[in-house]
Amino acid sequence: MNEFNRLARTTVKYTLIITLVFAALWALLPSLKSIFAGLTIGSAVSLYFAVSASKQTEMAADVALRNVKKRPSVVMMYRMVMILGAVLLVQALEPRIGYVSLPGLLIGFFVYQLVILAGFLYNKIKTS
Repeated sequence: MNEFNRLARTTVKYTLIITLVFAALWALLPSLKSIFAGLTIGSAVSLYFAVSASKQTEMAADVALRNVKKRPSVVMMYRMVMILGAVLLVQALEPRIGYVSLPGLLIGFFVYQLVILAGFLYNKIKTS
C-alpha cells in the first residue's frame, strides 16, 4: 500500500504541475491562447481523473486485503460525464474566454495517462 500511495501522490503532483504550466502558458502566450486554454481545461479534468483513479484503486485494495465491503461505483459513467461537462463548459464559455481548441482539450484529457507512461518509462530506465 505504501508504494501505491507514493505512486498515486507523484502522479497527481506531476499532473497538477503540468496543468499549472498550461494555465501559465495560456496567460502568457496570447497568440496560442486557444490551444493552451483547451490543454488547461482538459488537463484539469485529467487531474480529476488522477485523484479519482487513486481513490478507486485504494478502495479496491481495501476490499481485496481487508475484506471490506464497499459498494462499487460507476467510475466510467463519471468520467464520461466529466468529459461531456468539459466540452459543454467550453461551448458555454466561448463568448467570454474566446475560442478553445477542441484538439487541445482532447489532448489535455490524456495528460494523466501520459504522466503514468512517463513515470513507467523513467522507472524502467532507472532500474536497467
